[in-house]
Amino acid sequence: MGRFRMIIICLALLLEGMSTSGINVQLGALRTELSLSDGELQLVASAFLIAYAGLLPIAGALADRLDRRRVFLAGIALFGLGCVVCAVAPSSALLIVGRVIQGAGAALSAPAALALITAGLPEGASRNRAVAIYGAMGAVGFSLGLVVPGAAVTWFGWRWSFLISVPAVVLVFAATYGIHSASIRAQGRPDIIGAVLLTICLMLTVHLVGALTTLAPLALAIEGILVILLATWLIARRGVRDIPRSVVSSPRVRAACLGLGGLFAGVVGSMYALSLGLSDGQGASALAVALLIVPQPILFSLSAGVGARLVTTWGAPRVFALGAGVFILSLLWLGSAHGAPVWVGILPSMAGVGISLGLCFPAASVGAVDATPPETRATTAGLLTTAQNIGGAMGIATLTALSVVPTAASGLSIATAMFWSAGFAATGLLAAAIVLLRARLRTDAAAAATATMKATAAR
Repeated sequence: MGRFRMIIICLALLLEGMSTSGINVQLGALRTELSLSDGELQLVASAFLIAYAGLLPIAGALADRLDRRRVFLAGIALFGLGCVVCAVAPSSALLIVGRVIQGAGAALSAPAALALITAGLPEGASRNRAVAIYGAMGAVGFSLGLVVPGAAVTWFGWRWSFLISVPAVVLVFAATYGIHSASIRAQGRPDIIGAVLLTICLMLTVHLVGALTTLAPLALAIEGILVILLATWLIARRGVRDIPRSVVSSPRVRAACLGLGGLFAGVVGSMYALSLGLSDGQGASALAVALLIVPQPILFSLSAGVGARLVTTWGAPRVFALGAGVFILSLLWLGSAHGAPVWVGILPSMAGVGISLGLCFPAASVGAVDATPPETRATTAGLLTTAQNIGGAMGIATLTALSVVPTAASGLSIATAMFWSAGFAATGLLAAAIVLLRARLRTDAAAAATATMKATAAR
């Protein structure tokens, strides 16, 4: 597949990136106009991520088992519907529903896109470049999702900040309608019940964590019991059955999921806290917030290609560790430089976060994709994005539960939230390293046992 077609397919990631980042510049206006509580606000911010994460297993399975082009186009259309629902929402309830619909659409389109662009490409530099384009397009969308909705909120109101995505939906649908899908097909039926159960369980869990200190005891108990019952049901039916055991059992896939989950808990949590701290706490306009954050996605898009090349020469684990280290140092600097001019504190930190994502995302994606066969790559891509979105939603919920999100009412600075967010990424990196180390030790032990048996037999 040519680069031009890859870019056309990856335009879907532009929409996903816009929806992920745009909420950060919409938060202040949403909170003011709809009078959202802390619990409602964090659920509005994370509803997209939760729906995206919960429905990705079935979305990846659908892309692996059906016509990937049709799954891709269905996701784009559903995303556009969600944008319209958000734009007309009169309350937090319908706004959350719209965000869920957006997340469902993104869930359908994202894994199908990765499967389409990597189809027929051999392991190595060509596939790495395709994955880099996939990640870079999301970064471009992330940039547009900050600046364009930020300007719309400032000049026209928050409802227009959702409607501006509709023309992009029409463009992507028209540009990708004639693209042919791959002939590879996995077998089996998608586990719709499992995906729905997972989504509901994640939604309740994130709301429960975020509202842990504000919910009434009875409501807390009821919601906790529901989460336990849903989790027990999922465990009894062995989770979502669309994720092949070969994918889940792969140490490289599990390490990538843990690493991305921790990293995005830090990324999304820090963005959420910084955006609210600037808009609600300091009275900055949505456009001003966007311009301060925009170095992050710009550096992400510029460094993603470098990250892919480094993966080819250094290997995925080393590149991911380097990127995670850059991320942690960037947030520690932002927390320490609180109160300094923006060109000393916020702008360099956002640039550092962007570079870290440009290193970590290709490393995790390439490492996982190379560890799975072609017929399950869409499922693998879905699992990776599930992990990063669950991490992002839990990052917001945890900061909310810890009462460290800076707002006008709290009077807190952003420093504490940045330190906690850096800790989320460090935890994910450590967990990924432990998984890979244990796998290496088991492999070495098995090799040593085999060598011993051969030596004994030779005697």
